[in-house]
Amino acid sequence: MANRWPKEAIRVKGICWFADDNDMAYLFESAGRQKKLVEVGQWYATAPEEDLRRIAMEDPNFLKDWDAECGDRMQKLVFIGQHLNKEQIAADLDFCLEQ
Repeated sequence: MANRWPKEAIRVKGICWFADDNDMAYLFESAGRQKKLVEVGQWYATAPEEDLRRIAMEDPNFLKDWDAECGDRMQKLVFIGQHLNKEQIAADLDFCLEQ
């Protein structure tokens, strides 16, 4: 993605999942040319089943983004900028997932 980074992106922030570190969630932040990636903890999907049931009972929104295969693992990035080409950004990110 570094070679395809949209120059119109002023700020990007979100959560990332990497196949080579399946249990760890990462926070990605970008402001201008600065980019930072840090571990933020394990995905809920790594928790024991009984803990997941308890959390789901306590918080009805917990399962809103839950995937039957991946759990809460996901890519969720917010791009802020001017004249962003949403389709191109989506295509570039999808390209990264295929690699």
